[in-house]
Parts: sequence; C-alpha cells; structure tokens
Amino acid sequence: MKKILGKKQVMLAVLVVALGVAVYLNYYFTVDNKLATDTSTSSSGNFGDAHFVDNPSTATKPDESKGKEVIDPSDYFVQARLNRETARQEALDVIRDMINDVKASQKTQELALEKAAALSASIEQESKIENLIKAKGFKECIAYIEDDKCNVVVRSEDLKASQALQITDIVSAQSKVVAQNVNIVTVK
Repeated sequence: MKKILGKKQVMLAVLVVALGVAVYLNYYFTVDNKLATDTSTSSSGNFGDAHFVDNPSTATKPDESKGKEVIDPSDYFVQARLNRETARQEALDVIRDMINDVKASQKTQELALEKAAALSASIEQESKIENLIKAKGFKECIAYIEDDKCNVVVRSEDLKASQALQITDIVSAQSKVVAQNVNIVTVK
C-alpha cells in the first residue's frame, strides 16, 4: 500500500497554512476596521512611491476653513496597507500555483517553498516593527521589508533625530536589516 501523504506534502501543507494565517493576522492587526470600510481608491500611482506622499493630486479632502484641499494622512496609510495586502496576495497566488503545478520540477517547488517562508517571515517582521513603532507614540506607521532594506513611513509633523534612531533600532532588532539600509519617510 502506497503512502498517500509523504513528508514533503505534509510540510508543504503546513507552510501554506502558516503563510495564510500570517497574512490574515497581519491584515487583522494592522488595518483599523473603521478605516478598512473606506474603499475609495486613487486611480493612478503606486502607493509605495515616495512622490505619492507629497503629491497633492492624491487622496485629498477639502479644508473648509481655507477652501483648499489637504492630504488626509490616514487615507495614505489605509491605501498603502491595502496595496501591500493585494501585492502579497498576488505573490501568494503565484507561489501556490508553482507549488501545485504537477509539471513543476522538485527544484521549482523547493524554491516556491523558500519564497513562501521568506514572505511569511517578512509579514511577521513588518507587523512587529509597525506595532513597536506605534507603541513609541506614532499614530500611523507602515513598514516595507525587501531583501536587506527596510522603508518605514510614519505619521509625524517633526521627526526628531532621537525618534529616527528609535525607529532604526526597532527595525534592526526585529529584522536582519542593518541601520544603514533603513529609510524613514514622514507623512504630515
């Protein structure tokens, strides 16, 4: 009698489930339910691009006292989180397709498993970094880890050098990113 499930299939199933749980938990803990119901989106631009932060043509609302439009920083963070989750879901779908492809070689499937594990670790690290930075008093924060670099966007009127150092320390402690590869961007 042949084994129906081998060690590799069980390990694969466990990793896929763990990745799914990690994505769900990251989404659950990082998106404020009240703000998540706002589904308005900008029709153009990449939300992770630096020019988006200072671009007045993005998510704006009228300033009733002055008659001008101002950027609502909470909209930026909501859109950035939704964009990040969408990109992760697309990556997860590609990985899942690679794993489930009957014609894929063993090496391809192993590579897909490695990518799934890396994505899961990245999700966990970003979530920890965001929560710890918020614990330091920042109202909004989003972190992007890619390879050996980390970009952190925080909501701050005037970021002090000591606060930047705290953020850098948090990123270095929670990930393999060295201080020189931490980039901090502020949104007012």
